[in-house]
Amino acid sequence: MNAGFSSGNMSLSMQQASVDYPVTFANTVGLFKPADVVLRGEGTDVAVLFVSSWGFEELCARKFWRLLAGDLAARGLPSMRFDYPGTGDAIDPVDDDNGLDLWLDSIRAAASKLRELSQARHLILVGHGLGALLAWKAAETMENVVGLALAAPALSGRHWLREFVALSRVANPDALQHRTPASGPAMGEQIFPDSLAASLRTVTLSASTRAPAPSILLLKQENRPADEQFANHLAALDVELRAQVFPDYNKFVRDVLFSVPSVRAIETLAGWAADVAAKHGDRNNTLRQDGFSELLIPQRLKGRGFQERPVRFGNHQRLYGIMCKPLGQRQGATVIVAPTGYERMSGWGRISAQMCRELARQGIASLRFDGANVADSPPAEGAPDQILYHASQLADVRAAVDFLEAENHLPVVVTGRCSGAWVAFKSAIKDPRIKGCVPVNIYDLYIPDEVDVNLFLRSTRQSLSGYGTKFMSGALWKRVMRGDVRVVSALCNLSKAFLGKAFSFLTPLSVKYPYFSDRARSLSSDFGKLAANDTKVTLIYSEGDAGFGMLERNFCGRGRLLRGPYGNPKIVTIPRADHNLTTAEAREAWTQEVSTVALQLQPKH
Repeated sequence: MNAGFSSGNMSLSMQQASVDYPVTFANTVGLFKPADVVLRGEGTDVAVLFVSSWGFEELCARKFWRLLAGDLAARGLPSMRFDYPGTGDAIDPVDDDNGLDLWLDSIRAAASKLRELSQARHLILVGHGLGALLAWKAAETMENVVGLALAAPALSGRHWLREFVALSRVANPDALQHRTPASGPAMGEQIFPDSLAASLRTVTLSASTRAPAPSILLLKQENRPADEQFANHLAALDVELRAQVFPDYNKFVRDVLFSVPSVRAIETLAGWAADVAAKHGDRNNTLRQDGFSELLIPQRLKGRGFQERPVRFGNHQRLYGIMCKPLGQRQGATVIVAPTGYERMSGWGRISAQMCRELARQGIASLRFDGANVADSPPAEGAPDQILYHASQLADVRAAVDFLEAENHLPVVVTGRCSGAWVAFKSAIKDPRIKGCVPVNIYDLYIPDEVDVNLFLRSTRQSLSGYGTKFMSGALWKRVMRGDVRVVSALCNLSKAFLGKAFSFLTPLSVKYPYFSDRARSLSSDFGKLAANDTKVTLIYSEGDAGFGMLERNFCGRGRLLRGPYGNPKIVTIPRADHNLTTAEAREAWTQEVSTVALQLQPKH
């Protein structure tokens, strides 16, 4: 999983690595990784452009791209990754009526930017999933593309659209329908554009009679006959073909939280790219150093009511973030959005990016970022591979507050979902500069240091009311019949919920006398520190969420025992909301609560 992946296998330096260079162009954001030899003014005239998929496939691949970029740089090859319009941290397009050309144009713009940065004449395109199909189509109209890597490619636009809808239900089985049911792929309120889908349905790679590059690498999905047929089709074309199975692909895209970047696939891609560069490129290319630093200064991007700037911060510039500000007068505190799990900072279905932009339209500045060893931020020196619910995440937030203090953007409100909610809560306890805290669907306010995080992540328990709601749901019983639900595990969790309810009569005593239990003592200390710092706290839960059951276990029904001795934290439940806040109404409720807290505080100018 992301949590268990050892970056040591990639022969990385033991010194703290920096974030790759953020760049802006064509209303989007990219990350440029120079070759390791660039500082000596040497290099090749071949560069590598990554072309991403969409949705949860793209979320899973983000860390994969970062690791691949590092391997390529060590082999002397610069690279860049970027976001399509309306995805990730890119600006939303004014309209998407151009269909597939909207994203193909962005690939060509990225290629142009990469050539400018790397001074390379030749390009290699590496596409994953839908990105492989788009890379092929873009390469057909580009010059000097010497290599094309197709990693688990979408061979038919129509088939990919249908498969994504099915796989997204597996990736987020408890998601609620958003207000307007999507006709195609969707992640929360991020909906695949209809015009793009319409043109995508007409594209089939197996119908191509000419390859757009002389060298092609095909990483096939195991036991997928269509990939074997496509390999045979490519073999009949006039190309230098290398075809093999994408190792451990199912572990790579099965789940954002437990995604395993395939080390063997990274080594295969990097080795193949180096071979292509050696054959087609000039290894003795001399790079111009004048003006290079200026090219790496990202410009501000402007959208409706906001402006954004990608930033690097922390020691050795180790963390990557996006500073989002209003176009007009700033008001209230600055909001830090703590990362959730191993999601990139834009969030599941762009939930974090969209919230930051809405806050800016209300005059509130914000910073969202990738924590260390998450997406585009490299691991922190000395931190474990599994960083969720670890103290190293609190150091990341502290670095974010330090950055905002240097930018004269105090005070701070910190918020986050799920594991990010734990990061927000614990950070507010430790840092007095944080004056507001809005955790969302935090599973438990008390997690012992010695907990086995891998088991903990798999043992989410519902509140009794949550179980009741699910038992009345026909969708649950369909999943049981299909074998998608681990019945024994569910029954164990249910029995634990009943036991917790049975012993809830002792809760008032443990809150009043928090001396005989580590849990009660820790919670009393945490909320006491927040009250002493006059930190405004709003705890948000989706109706029936497992975390709400744990809140009641700690502080009785609806957390009533929190009121009075601990500064009267506010508790909010969002009706008809799932854990990921899939619906627009749920996301709006979160944004409104964050805004309310932030606007109670005055910015320091």
